[in-house]
Amino acid sequence: MEYRFVHHWNYALREDEHRILESAISLIAQPRDESFLRRAAEFIATHAQVQYVLIGNLSDDGLNVVTKVFLKNGAPLPNFSYPLHYTPCDSVLTQRFCYYPNNVQRYFPRDIELQDLNIESYLGSIFLKEDGEPVGLISLMSDKQLENAAFAEHLVLVLSPAIEEELIHISHKDAKP
Repeated sequence: MEYRFVHHWNYALREDEHRILESAISLIAQPRDESFLRRAAEFIATHAQVQYVLIGNLSDDGLNVVTKVFLKNGAPLPNFSYPLHYTPCDSVLTQRFCYYPNNVQRYFPRDIELQDLNIESYLGSIFLKEDGEPVGLISLMSDKQLENAAFAEHLVLVLSPAIEEELIHISHKDAKP
């Protein structure tokens, strides 16, 4: 299976990208409410220039993702649950980060949603609890190759701690009777 890591440490940020990352830090420093995940996804979608951003929690059995935010072209779509098996998101759980620059459908022919959405490129990262167990993931998807996957990875890395906190908070809230 072809995937490759984006080695963000080998990427020199441009001046405008530094400003965007400073804005990302400002975003996570603001007081958070139930709209934070949507705002973070919108920020990533805008600055990574991707069509789709998905942020989701893992189900209790770890076999499904329950979306908390799903954006298409910056607009929210209804949340849903889907099985991880046969999807690039399943690879994210084992690899912790995956980037399929093109032809992602070829590697996951059983993932009908990739075909329905006409996804060509996929970048995904895992979110972890303090004990190192996965709590959720993020997927950036597009019908063409990402213009700057290394910068997209930077955005995800900067926002990851705050997104993880929110997903953990949601998990605890959902677990209460």
